[in-house]
Amino acid sequence: MILNKTLLLLCCLISAGVQAAAKNPAMKDCFRGPFSSYESWKDVLASKKPNFNEKAFSWAFPKEKYDRVKQNVECYDFTYEVDGLTVEGYYLAPKHRDDKTPVVIYNRGGNAEFGYVMFAKKLLLQAELAQAGYVVIGSQYRGASARFIENNGADEFGGADVHDVTALVDVLSDIPMADSSKIALVGWSRGAMQSYLAARELPEVKAIVGIAGVADLEQELNWRPKMENVFRGRIPDYDNNKSAALAERSVINWLDELPAAPVLLLHGSDDKRVNPQQSRKLSSALDDIGHQNKLVIYEGDNHGLVKNRQAMQQEVIAWLNQYLK
Repeated sequence: MILNKTLLLLCCLISAGVQAAAKNPAMKDCFRGPFSSYESWKDVLASKKPNFNEKAFSWAFPKEKYDRVKQNVECYDFTYEVDGLTVEGYYLAPKHRDDKTPVVIYNRGGNAEFGYVMFAKKLLLQAELAQAGYVVIGSQYRGASARFIENNGADEFGGADVHDVTALVDVLSDIPMADSSKIALVGWSRGAMQSYLAARELPEVKAIVGIAGVADLEQELNWRPKMENVFRGRIPDYDNNKSAALAERSVINWLDELPAAPVLLLHGSDDKRVNPQQSRKLSSALDDIGHQNKLVIYEGDNHGLVKNRQAMQQEVIAWLNQYLK
């Protein structure tokens, strides 16, 4: 819980720095401005938030972690064009690497600007994957940057925004070390849905990881009715096309369209945002059609898997190592 609150604090405070980068389409180092050193990062947060909790910040992001990531990982923000829109993205890669490095397309959760991948979030799973020897590339999705990019479009929660994910494959040509013949999709929450949807368009994907993801949106809506506000606000023509729209976004309805990539499913048993039954149901359905998969349920853990963060990271890395290296 402390980690989640700290992340929220960081996301609220560092948006101005991200906005400045978004106006320039060139690659920009993530470790710039207030993030150029651990002390400057902490000082900026403290100056902007009178009740800044330094102890909680240091617990969530110890200096040793920051220093290790900065020493071993390169990180860049960029913009790219999709469907005539300007969308933000980012990538992380190991500084010490082979000439060709396998790729993880990381799909974030949330909707529109909620869930935006700020600097702090990049130091979590994405940085761990980069340090494990992967180029990690991700999209903020259209509509997440509309406050400071005029031509940013609107998030459709698994609609046209899936193009923002598949278009990242073309961006890889600008990252010389990226091996586009070895790509995995890793998604968290809504990002798992994005991964399944994108996988239909990327038949050469080697592995898929869904963390706390939804497989059946209609069933999930029955369990968590408040999500209808998100669906109605994001999905085009929702009220006139509800059943079809939810079915189209639900991988459980088109498992035969997935590539043969092995699927790893991770979920906390005490997840209050996405019912863990979603991952159980998907695993069972994949078993029924003989699609290789593995299900891991972390007992007593929540949507963010904060109690099992290290174990989760190790599970993901082991899965990727098995099928991409």
